[in-house]
Amino acid sequence: DGEMQYYFFHPVRQALIAIAWLFEAQPENPENEHLQLLIEEFQNLYDENSKLCSENENTNPDSSTIEGGDSAKRRLRNGSRREQTKLKYWDPFHSDIQKTIHFWGYTGSLTEPPCTDAVLWRIMDVPVQISTGQLNQLQNILFNYRSSETCAFTSSHFNDSVARPLANELRYYKCTRTDYVSDDEREICGDSGCDAPFGKDLQPYVESIVYVSGPPTLSPTMMPF
Repeated sequence: DGEMQYYFFHPVRQALIAIAWLFEAQPENPENEHLQLLIEEFQNLYDENSKLCSENENTNPDSSTIEGGDSAKRRLRNGSRREQTKLKYWDPFHSDIQKTIHFWGYTGSLTEPPCTDAVLWRIMDVPVQISTGQLNQLQNILFNYRSSETCAFTSSHFNDSVARPLANELRYYKCTRTDYVSDDEREICGDSGCDAPFGKDLQPYVESIVYVSGPPTLSPTMMPF
């Protein structure tokens, strides 16, 4: 239903690593409380920019940008920020987000321009559970977000797609519990793990939910490390 991506630069491998979390929204799913903290931060920015652009359009009905709205720009930059308490800390690997330490991996590219190649992708094999309301909220924020500088819509949803064709022979691998167990579990039971498996931070173990059309075509040890 959706996807969230984290990007890291590995200084030893001199490579960009992308971690992808897939979202699954089912009617019976409760709200993901930890993710909602992040969504509200995006919502607040969305609301601020929407208000700014609406004020500018009312002042300059013939303008679709805020090039002439210097005072509005200053209000946005110099203190007309929301008065709500800002989120000071958000754990990107909270147990509401990360249910697994295992993943599908492959070497690909960034998903948006400049579409840089040689990115090491990690697709986590257990989706993040969210509510349908959260999915709708995220879709609205992403598809209808407007730039604070120009009031233009920023989503490629409004422009030609930047999707690229899939590689003909994309090779991928799968890391599972037989390859490694979590650090916490290893500390308790040794490198082989406990008889009753645990997940991250000794959370309940969740079997892989993300599948592909065929078996892995590449061993993790064959990755260009």
